[in-house]
Amino acid sequence: MKVFFAWMVCLALLQPLLAQDNASQKDVEWFEQFFTRKPSGSLSEWKEKFNDESQDAQEQEDRAAQVRSKIKMGLITLTHPREQEESKYELALEYFISAKAQADTLNLKAEQVLAYLAMARVFEEAGNHAKSIELLSKAQTIDLKADNPLSLLILHELGRVYTQADSTGEARSTYTTLLRLSRDSKQEKREADALFYLGVISARETKYDSALALHKESLKLKRTLQDKAGEVTSLNTIGDLYLQMKNEDRALANYVAALEISQALKDDHAIAISYNNAGRLYFHQKNFSRALSNFELGFQKAQQARSLDQMKVSTDYISQCYKETGEFQKSLQYREQSIEIESMIQREKDERKLLELENSSVLEAKEQAIDKLEAKRLAHEKQLQEERRTRYFLFALIGLTAVVAGLIFSLYRNKQKTNLVLQAANEKIMQQNAQLQQLNATKDKFFSIISHDLKGPLNSLTSFSGLLINYFDSLSKEEIQTLAKDLDKSLKNLFALLENLLEWSRSQTGAIEFKPAAFDLSELVQENIDLLSAQAAAKTIKLEYEDPTPTPVMAHKNSVTTVIRNLISNSIKFTPTGGTITVSVKKSSDEALVSIADTGVGMSKEVIDKIFRIDAKHSTKGTADEKGTGLGLVLCKDFVEKNNGSIGVHSEEGKGSTFYFTLPSSR
Repeated sequence: MKVFFAWMVCLALLQPLLAQDNASQKDVEWFEQFFTRKPSGSLSEWKEKFNDESQDAQEQEDRAAQVRSKIKMGLITLTHPREQEESKYELALEYFISAKAQADTLNLKAEQVLAYLAMARVFEEAGNHAKSIELLSKAQTIDLKADNPLSLLILHELGRVYTQADSTGEARSTYTTLLRLSRDSKQEKREADALFYLGVISARETKYDSALALHKESLKLKRTLQDKAGEVTSLNTIGDLYLQMKNEDRALANYVAALEISQALKDDHAIAISYNNAGRLYFHQKNFSRALSNFELGFQKAQQARSLDQMKVSTDYISQCYKETGEFQKSLQYREQSIEIESMIQREKDERKLLELENSSVLEAKEQAIDKLEAKRLAHEKQLQEERRTRYFLFALIGLTAVVAGLIFSLYRNKQKTNLVLQAANEKIMQQNAQLQQLNATKDKFFSIISHDLKGPLNSLTSFSGLLINYFDSLSKEEIQTLAKDLDKSLKNLFALLENLLEWSRSQTGAIEFKPAAFDLSELVQENIDLLSAQAAAKTIKLEYEDPTPTPVMAHKNSVTTVIRNLISNSIKFTPTGGTITVSVKKSSDEALVSIADTGVGMSKEVIDKIFRIDAKHSTKGTADEKGTGLGLVLCKDFVEKNNGSIGVHSEEGKGSTFYFTLPSSR
């Protein structure tokens, strides 16, 4: 149970972190999709969607969604294939800067990072690698875990820009860190990226064996991730390395594998690269017919993909192939076409340079806006830090107050517990005192019975026996008969006293096991009436049993017999000659009620309060001077209660008494 509880605690602590990492991974996938899948549709359509999304986010008061909608629109503007070059950087940056300002105000860390990444892409495309690196470095200052998917994306983007800027040392250091963190956090995609670019860096340094090992490891991960586009890039790169290492068979195998996957993906640009790579290999082998067919296929796919670079490669080599085979007219034709494509590429480069010059002032103004935004962010963060310090101080103060209050409460609780312990001890002492008093009363009762109640009958017996011994010759027959009757009466009283005393003693010492069993109470009552009917007849008392019906009960039969016998005997004792005793048994769903009603002398309330208590001795002579012990009713009460029943009496002086008791019914 302890281990299970520990696991549950760990899971509860890790759950928020896992949820945060999952959200960050979705953010990474959301950002990268804009550069792997070009947006379709017109920009005006996207702007309408952006307005609708912004309106919905505003109505739902979802600030994060509002920020993301701006970043999304900026990325679509930046990557849209038909957007005018002279305006896309400026428009995209406007969206990103607005999103960044809102994210800074709301302290939305993920959105801040995404805005930095997006702005860095703008300056990367504009050729300003230094500014791109600066923005990515600022993104690293956002407080995220080192192995957070967004943190790993920042490292990947930073390493890629360093590689483009030929900053080999910084690129290697960045990708080495990315490789370590991605392996520790099991981010296989980032691990594959790090291995690929470390391979590129090693190839630049002509460390082909090291580069080949890194690229193969990256390819293995890409296959595990089913990254088909990445697999094509790795296969072509590995093919180029084998070609550099003069292993043409291996190079061709990788080019062919890349071509097959590209065809399955229907990626015309990738297909053109694979065909041109294979063509170059065949050209170096002087297999010009095969080289020519591959370059022609590569040219077709490059045209479809509108890839001027690959069209230039194809036409250059086609021209050389025709020259080597002596078809100079075709060679010249493709040479002219190559020159035309080169002119187009150069015009694009010139236009880009011109645009860069034209956009330099715009980008410079945007840089200033970004710098101001950054200064504002830093000031806001400083303010937040001050607020956090104030909160921490207040929390510490509250915590200290809570500790003091807890100590006071603990002392109060301890005092309460001590009082409760003392109270419980006092109650226990009182209970023990009550028990001691009851024991003393029991002791007194025993002494009373032994010293008085037993002594009286024994004295009578001694007197009667003395008379018979000393005066037997002088006594008449009638006098001897009278003495014999008195002697018999004393013996019966003594026997009844000893019997009750013995039963009660056995009950108190636990010698009687009150084990309940099912029996017919009505039948038991009848047996005791039959037993005592002669005693009632001797006093001319009418002993009646009303409506005897079977009444099953669950009790200790012998003890119940003692109760019935004592109660009927008491009624006979205190009912005058010619009286009536009525016995009845009634049953309900859960108990049976036995009542013995007589027309005897009755009792006062003071007497009723004493008859069931052993500590209040009460003994009264019967209507025929029968002696009592005062123990019979105490014994009855004890036996009834040990059978889970109750006993009571209704009585009035001169009008008789009704004793009753209950027992649990048998089910």
